[in-house]
Amino acid sequence: MKIKAVLMDMDGTLCGRSQVAVSVANMTAVQRAIEKGVHVIPCTGRVFNMLPPQLLTQQGLRYFVTCHGARAYDKELNISVYEDLISPENSSKLLKILEGKGLYNEIAANGTIYFEKAVSDGFNTCVKSVPEHHLWYVRDNCYTAVETPSSYFAEHGISIEKINLYDIPKELQQSIYDEVNATGFIKHTRLGAGPNLEFSTLSLNKLNATDAVLGKLGISYEETMAIGDSSSDFEILQKCGLGVAMGNAPDNIKAAANVVTGLNTEDGLAQAFEKYVL
Repeated sequence: MKIKAVLMDMDGTLCGRSQVAVSVANMTAVQRAIEKGVHVIPCTGRVFNMLPPQLLTQQGLRYFVTCHGARAYDKELNISVYEDLISPENSSKLLKILEGKGLYNEIAANGTIYFEKAVSDGFNTCVKSVPEHHLWYVRDNCYTAVETPSSYFAEHGISIEKINLYDIPKELQQSIYDEVNATGFIKHTRLGAGPNLEFSTLSLNKLNATDAVLGKLGISYEETMAIGDSSSDFEILQKCGLGVAMGNAPDNIKAAANVVTGLNTEDGLAQAFEKYVL
């Protein structure tokens, strides 16, 4: 089987322990695959602007599936080829639940991150357990701060791709969880109330986004390799002609794949590219 495209996960797959930088070995493997004519397609839970700089500047990377499939983006034409977003009206309703509580609330929309200004002004007091690559992003001021997100999103017709919440105070965890569930239009990627939540639109399915990209390229899943490590990669690993699980993936993800490569901290992605693509 000749591999014509690779659907490539980010955290725990392409990125190492810090999730900020990509190793020389992994970036070299990606570049060599592109030079060979293989379409390398990052498929990630991250919003586009939060991707590692090495990817954003890598020539030949055209299509990106972001926010767990909420958007498939064509960098060359600067357009979305697929979107499954929370409508501006529902986005405004959701943001009213969250604002005014001092919650670290990353609002992914338009390929970037929005913050409630009162939260962004107090980053130093609300980042106890925020992942390092998120802090790298916000401390480089790669975001837009607005006074009242609910009003701003309604006024400008902005649709949410996903929301990340970190460090929710214990006394608010259940009420926040219950209120966002009660809207009836969101889907969690972390189940149950707790200090951290991540959710997108109810109909979200990453396969719909990858269908759109592979359709544009005229490439079948049978001609595609998928590589990943988490539950959001499960269906893609099963559907592609070659599914590669990272060595650091849980057992159920390894079972869904055809083969298992090395750990993300040991350039397991580069090992898989070398063996199956290059």
